[in-house]
Amino acid sequence: MNPTEEPEHIYNSFIAFRAPKDFLERFQQFSRDVGRNKSAVARYLLGECMNAYEGKKEALTKIRQELY
Repeated sequence: MNPTEEPEHIYNSFIAFRAPKDFLERFQQFSRDVGRNKSAVARYLLGECMNAYEGKKEALTKIRQELY
């Protein structure tokens, strides 16, 4: 890439969700403690969670029950 070219963006989607203020404050502090931006931390945590539980019927059932 030469200096006049723009870098290729690897992220092409935006994911958002509503959260209470205390959750946001905890997440912001956690991201600061990790030393990374909130987007990177969210991608990492969600990816790890999905890798751990994807395709595991019992785990998905438990998560579904705990969400409601």
